[in-house]
Amino acid sequence: MDAKNIFISSQHRLKNLDWSDLIYVGLDHEKANEYKADMVAEYAHKLFDESEVYVIIGRHDSHLSTLDEALSKVNTLLKATHVMLCDTSFTKAMKFNMIGVMSYGQKHN
Repeated sequence: MDAKNIFISSQHRLKNLDWSDLIYVGLDHEKANEYKADMVAEYAHKLFDESEVYVIIGRHDSHLSTLDEALSKVNTLLKATHVMLCDTSFTKAMKFNMIGVMSYGQKHN
């Protein structure tokens, strides 16, 4: 799936997820080096059953990635944009905000 279709699919198919409360994960930039990568990875590995996820950044930059590679880039991406990770069936997702918070969700059965 190309970047545009990943982005559009995520906008439509991730609407009905049950989201967690916001969780502070910190930031990594010139004024603060407090990003909690281990905590984020722990949540992600509990949530996602597969090793590949979509990294949703925008209409032109969304792509398929391994979960570990995506997790290693989240803190860098958060310096400039919001980021979402979701499974390939669009039933589970994690969203990250530039202020250093995340939430995770999945479709209810």
